[in-house]
Amino acid sequence: MPVSRELRDWYLSTLGVVQYRPRDPEPVALDFHPDTVAEVANTVPSEVVVALPENSELPGAEDKPADLHEEQIGSFRLACWQPSDDLLVINGLAPGSVPLQEESGLLANIMRAIGRLGDGLSSPQLIDWPPSAADQTDRSGAEEMLSVFVEARVKKQGVLWVLLMGELPAALLLSTRSTYSPSVGQVEELPGGARAIVTSSLQELLNAAELKGDTWRAIRVMSPQP
Repeated sequence: MPVSRELRDWYLSTLGVVQYRPRDPEPVALDFHPDTVAEVANTVPSEVVVALPENSELPGAEDKPADLHEEQIGSFRLACWQPSDDLLVINGLAPGSVPLQEESGLLANIMRAIGRLGDGLSSPQLIDWPPSAADQTDRSGAEEMLSVFVEARVKKQGVLWVLLMGELPAALLLSTRSTYSPSVGQVEELPGGARAIVTSSLQELLNAAELKGDTWRAIRVMSPQP
């Protein structure tokens, strides 16, 4: 579903993304000559004027039922790191929680293994849904918010890889690009030339060590090539 300009601006403002918009051009004054308009109107042949029936509807309008039941989604939080200039990492969290020390340590080790830790792992940016208690809670709104956030990082900061750790961020970002549920190792093209890679979440990797092999095979494509 396309994002309106107003909604997009609101999402970017909520996510702390600075917007720079060119000034609107000055309005152009046009001369209006009512006498000329009346003269042209009087020259229209009567047979060109077609009377429309009352309560007319566009063809096919009755065939498009309104979607009155938007799919809802519960509250959640996303932790977002950018350990290197071209890599964005997104991991799902429970509402109100923060990454545990063990989770941050695991992510740092993963980034170090693929040569993308840089000067260390900084604190993540936390994104809450819904942004406030009075805001919308439909799933499409959450998908749009994450899509706008990722698109801004790709276009404004040069992100080329987006690591989606866990089912939640993968399902939200890739829902409109895939007809099936995202799976570990899945790679999807994103607008702007970036690619998304799906892995298990940090919580899952800590709880089930056997998942680390699949995650490594999925992300090693991001390792610097000799």
